[in-house]
Formats: sequence, structure tokens, C-alpha cells
Amino acid sequence: MSVEQAIILAIVQGVTEFLPISSSGHLVLSSWIFNWPDQGLVFDAAVHLGTLAAVIIYFRRTWITLASGCFSGGAVFLMEDGETSASVPARRLLALIVIATIPVAALGLVLQSSLESSLRKPETVAISLLATAGLLTLAEVFGARTKRLADATWRDTTLAGLFQAVAVIPGVSRAGSTMAGGMLGNLSRDAAARLSFLLAVPAIGGSGVFLLIDVISAEGVSGRPWGLIMLGAAISFGTGYLAIAWLMRVLRTRSFRPFIVYVALLGTAVLIARALGA
Repeated sequence: MSVEQAIILAIVQGVTEFLPISSSGHLVLSSWIFNWPDQGLVFDAAVHLGTLAAVIIYFRRTWITLASGCFSGGAVFLMEDGETSASVPARRLLALIVIATIPVAALGLVLQSSLESSLRKPETVAISLLATAGLLTLAEVFGARTKRLADATWRDTTLAGLFQAVAVIPGVSRAGSTMAGGMLGNLSRDAAARLSFLLAVPAIGGSGVFLLIDVISAEGVSGRPWGLIMLGAAISFGTGYLAIAWLMRVLRTRSFRPFIVYVALLGTAVLIARALGA
């Protein structure tokens, strides 16, 4: 893997992880478009952990109050639409996050071997991007978008968790599917985005750590370009942080329509290209 490949893929990961356009799909397509050798699962895991650090630090106040509140029995105050919402008991919020994470954890374990081989293909990514466009369209059309995150119920977060589980397939956006599930549970775009970011920590952290452990235990640590891997993690952290800040501002006044159009066009273009032999 060259320095150029590491930098570009890290930027792609950081920008796309939290936007509803699929980071895993863009990593696969980037290597395919530039005819690069597969960057490997260790690099993928490292840049995912970089974006994990970004979401933890961006929402650090939420995580700090969540952790302290779970011990003291206190509450978490959430900023939504630029204002402080009603408080949420910390233990209740943690329970909602844990329950919503169960589907993606279970499905990820079942599909792990497939994800490492047969699903990392341009055709699969293209179809999954079209599926992401469909999920976001359903959310925009049928979601009432009346609830704040502080008002979320078990049903709302479980629905978002079930949608997130589908995103173990490369090309299905984790952020997009989770936000779509939240909006179909009548959460506002801002609330659905915040829920997606909260669920991102166990989802990204768990998959990244377990993937690193599995690959390193099976293949060892020698011979890997650790300098490039660490560079990629640092770049994905910086770009991921900026992407979160930008998206949170955008969703206060705009819909998901530009993202829907983008992933639909990209998925269609890839399918046409593959049909023509590219």
C-alpha cells in the first residue's frame, strides 16, 4: 500500500463514515476505481477506530455525563436543534443503546467470514447503495419527525438498531440505515442523527477491535505497514470530526434528498460499469 493510497482511503473513511453514504462501500469502490490492491482488513479496522475516536471526542460531554450518571443515578442533557432538550436518565439511555446494539452484534458475528470475502465486491456495494437510497427515501416519506431524542422509546431505538444491523453488508450505510430507522420511529432528523452517533460507538468500536484481534492473532503483526496504518487512523479521525460537525448543522434545515440522489446515482453507475466489463 502506497502513501497516496493510505491518505486517500483515510480521507474517504473519515468523510463517509458519518454521512449516510456508506464508508465501507466507498473504501471498496476506491480500491476498485484506482485499481489498487486491497488495503487489507487491518487498515480498514484502523481507520474505523480513527472515526470512532472522532465521534467520542465530538460528543465527549454526552459520554462523560452518561458514564457519571450511570454511577450516580443522574441524567444526561442532550443538545438538539441548537437547544438543550429535556434530560434523559443516564441508566435508561445506556440501556437503550445496549439493546439497540444487540442486532448488529449478532448479525456481524454470523456474517463475519462472508464480509471478509464475497461481500467486498463492487456489485454488492452497488446494490447496497441502492438499498441505502431506498431506506432513506422511506424515512423521508413516512417519518413524522416529531420526536426529540429525549422522548425516544424502546421501540424507537430498537427499530434503529434493527436497521443498523443491515449495515454489516458493505455499501449499506450504517449512519444512513440507523437514521432511517430512527426517523421511521418518528424521531426528527437531528434526533435520529444523534442516536446514530451514540450507536456508532459500540458498533464501530466492537467491529474494529474484534477484527484487529482476529487478523493479528491469525497472521501476526510483522510485515504490516504500521506507519501507514497509523497515518490512516489519524487522518480518518480529523476528517471524521469535521464531517460530524458539518452534518449536524446541515440536518437542522435540510433533508436527506442530496444523499439519496448521490448513492442512487453511484450505485447505478457502478452496476452499469460492471455490466460493460469495467
